[in-house]
Amino acid sequence: MMTLSPAPARSQTQPLRVLIVDDHPVVAEGWDRITHGRIDCEVISAARPSMGFRAWRTRQPDVMVIDLTMGDSKLAGVRLVQRLRAVGAGLPILVFTMHRSPIIARRALQAGCNGIIMKDSPSDEICEALEVVARGGDYVPADIARKIALMDRPGAALSRPRLTPRELDILRSIAEGLSYREIAERANISYKTVSNVSQTLKDKLRATSFADLVVKAIRHLEDTGDRI
Repeated sequence: MMTLSPAPARSQTQPLRVLIVDDHPVVAEGWDRITHGRIDCEVISAARPSMGFRAWRTRQPDVMVIDLTMGDSKLAGVRLVQRLRAVGAGLPILVFTMHRSPIIARRALQAGCNGIIMKDSPSDEICEALEVVARGGDYVPADIARKIALMDRPGAALSRPRLTPRELDILRSIAEGLSYREIAERANISYKTVSNVSQTLKDKLRATSFADLVVKAIRHLEDTGDRI
């Protein structure tokens, strides 16, 4: 079992150091406005996962707030959480996202985040989530928690589409949150081939968009016991 390093101790008189990792600068500005007058904090921002990782090392935040979707990757935030936990980063992590899918939420929790809050949540709820996670607690909105709890309930098995080896390989990459371009580079195939196969996967899994395909890719692989 991996032992996580504790976050640096913070004096009660010091502001909470919050590192926001989101590719939209307005989000960090929004956190300044949301927490003003509610939580004494210093907001630090990073626009990319790699920048967020470096900022964690150099700025030693008390808590990190990470968006799930950055750039072309629908799960870039999950991969950053996994990277932080892999090197023993024990600081509290709050995922800040528009995704309401319980599959995505469970994936973020499995990666090691301490809490999840929706971007369209009221300011008071966002502050509550930040404070709970910063104190070492866990925070998941009640509706998302209920959906996660119901995901594994007994029920009739659904028929699953047959996938070719190439389709399955690309599906795994999609479930990891890779973009079409990243998948093409990894598999040494053309972007057009990835796009065409992904369209076939959308049809087979009845996905309405790429974001929906990411969710259904994760569900398909979990249902079949395939480790991503």
